[in-house]
Amino acid sequence: MVLAPQQLPGYRLLERLTSRSARRAAKRDFMFDILPRGGAVVEVGVFNGDFSERILALNSPRELHLVDPWFTKDDGTLFDGPAQRFESKEQASAALENQYRRVSSRFGPEVTAGTVIMHRMLSQDAAPAFAPEQFDWAYIDASHYYDDVRNDIALYFPKVKRGGYLTGDDYDRRGFWDHGVTRAVDEFIKTGVVDVIRLHNHQFVLRKR
Repeated sequence: MVLAPQQLPGYRLLERLTSRSARRAAKRDFMFDILPRGGAVVEVGVFNGDFSERILALNSPRELHLVDPWFTKDDGTLFDGPAQRFESKEQASAALENQYRRVSSRFGPEVTAGTVIMHRMLSQDAAPAFAPEQFDWAYIDASHYYDDVRNDIALYFPKVKRGGYLTGDDYDRRGFWDHGVTRAVDEFIKTGVVDVIRLHNHQFVLRKR
């Protein structure tokens, strides 16, 4: 019997490491030399799942929780700002519904196995479902506005184990959110409850004391 390429051992791992979409997320790979493997992980803000692929391929978590609303505000605008523009609420809702379905399909085998758990809700609504110190590390990449980042840090830091890591995207990047990530992270660092491990490639890696 001749196996199709996708049936060969290691094909899915190879695809996750070398696909075009995966390579775009590779700027964050340095973190996997720091973050513990085989643990419990939460990614807050998933978009199309490119970084989720890297986590699965290079970090091998026993469970990966994906938190993202994949829906609009009541007025049809996006929670994370004007990065994408749609002509109507219906168009925006359809686009996010399609994105959610693609991500669900992308991680279908892992969802079935219980390795990937999807939470289609806002970060503040998902947080109460997680136990204190449940996660070995958390990645924050939802809305980049200062108040939202500050709120996500406050909600998810208690969910990280002592000695675990709080990480995230777009540090030291102005964007349309006017350095919201940088301001919130710098403010949090000053509280003295974390050690700064790396600030690199617009990523922050903080370890809980």
